[in-house]
Amino acid sequence: MDITSANIAALTTDINTQFNRFLQLAPAVSAPLVMEMPSKSAANFYPDLTDFPGMREWVGSRVIHRMKNGAFVIPNKTFEGTIAIKREHLEDDLFGIYKPFIAQLGKEATNLPEKLVFQLLNGATKIKGIDGQYYFDADHVTYDENGTEKSYANIATPLEGEQAAPAWYLFKCDDPLKPLIYQKRRPYVITARTKLTDDNVFSDKEFIWGADGRSAAGCGMYQFAYRSTRPLTIDSLADAMAAMAEQRRSDGEPYGIEPTHLFVPTVLRKTANAVVKGGMVPVLAPDGKTWLPGTNPVEDSVKLVITSRLSSKVGA
Repeated sequence: MDITSANIAALTTDINTQFNRFLQLAPAVSAPLVMEMPSKSAANFYPDLTDFPGMREWVGSRVIHRMKNGAFVIPNKTFEGTIAIKREHLEDDLFGIYKPFIAQLGKEATNLPEKLVFQLLNGATKIKGIDGQYYFDADHVTYDENGTEKSYANIATPLEGEQAAPAWYLFKCDDPLKPLIYQKRRPYVITARTKLTDDNVFSDKEFIWGADGRSAAGCGMYQFAYRSTRPLTIDSLADAMAAMAEQRRSDGEPYGIEPTHLFVPTVLRKTANAVVKGGMVPVLAPDGKTWLPGTNPVEDSVKLVITSRLSSKVGA
């Protein structure tokens, strides 16, 4: 390949095409979990939504729920990926060898939101959320039927006699508000340093292409998320669903939270399929000795999502 401005411009166009085609891929596995938010500054300040209001009969004056802005902050971060190709390799027409690596930059930029979201989930027992508590914690606030404040745990650990399992997660994903936030500050683009007069070309004989952008992932509605390291069974799944449903507003009205998705690591694939998709299960007869075939009460109650991005470490 002759190293001319025209040829390098054509090469850069080809690289941009390779990069951008990955940015048009289908939504990521994490898409149901995530509320995408635009950002125009170093950080976004989110309101306190620990007790989000519902609708009520309008009797007397309106009851105003004032949202407190700035209660929760998600700072943006900058990410980059850069590749350099020696001038001699372009002259010797070796670009075909490097082309897949350039395309991989686009793939990595596409995967970054997914990576950030699942990194957040895997560490969310130590990451604070909108109420100042850890996102998965035993000390969130909810209310009983009389509007009396009480603690709420969106995390479960093994009961007596149970052995710890890899963490699995329940989420409610069909509301405008979501369990997690992906914040977009600056889109990911690829920039070329390929002019023959650029220092990297002139002094170091290298043509450089670099991808970069700014974004962040953060905790959203903890009310819509539940984490368990109990063995994944029909009973433990039903218990988690019941716990989420027990949450109430400060006036005692239930939120009506019904989880829509079960996320599990790949190590729980077989178990999760049996729990969520298994039709018939053994049921103990009234005599306490005989097992009979019975129906699965949680069959198809949630959509199962299996991903290698969740930790498979037992009890993690």
